[in-house]
Amino acid sequence: MAFLFILLIIVILINIILILSKIQIQIRNICFNSSGIKRKLNKDYKIIITMYILKKIPILKINITKTKLEKLQLKEKARQAEIDIIQNKKRIDKEILKELKKIKIQIKYWNLQLLLGTEDAKITALIVGYLSIFLGIYLNKKISKHENQKFNIQPVYIGQNILNLIFEGIFEIKTVNIINIIWNLKKKERRNENERTSNRRAYDYSYE
Repeated sequence: MAFLFILLIIVILINIILILSKIQIQIRNICFNSSGIKRKLNKDYKIIITMYILKKIPILKINITKTKLEKLQLKEKARQAEIDIIQNKKRIDKEILKELKKIKIQIKYWNLQLLLGTEDAKITALIVGYLSIFLGIYLNKKISKHENQKFNIQPVYIGQNILNLIFEGIFEIKTVNIINIIWNLKKKERRNENERTSNRRAYDYSYE
């Protein structure tokens, strides 16, 4: 009886910790310039992923830089994955997409400075206008503190396509949200496997 009581307390504590835990993603100093001969992404950007328990206590921290990404050869792996998908004609599971849409991302800080231009001045004006309105409405809903939402979108009218941006942001995801999505995907995967097994058995029986 005492063992069950202790086990119950442990389970409750784990649930409380999970409910009050979060993953924070900080994006610092992302600069992109397409106005030159080659499109350039700056080398000194940084992405910091931190896991907090009880909302304030950091237990895990990962720093991602351009140098580390190059060592992991992620670009080559991404290209190979794209080739494999095309060759094998795989389709992205709709169930996975549905679950990914359930990820609730909280924006704590947003700073976007953007210069945008196209070959057509009218199109440039329309894109800049709609983008400014959309971001203004979206950020007002997502960020309560106006000092934490900064964006400045400027049109460039020189008759060519230009996209120059500077971006920084802080985003948070509740750990429980991610666990629920993984759990739902695992359940659907098991259900699909069971359905395939049942179909194979029914198919086998048809020959008897």
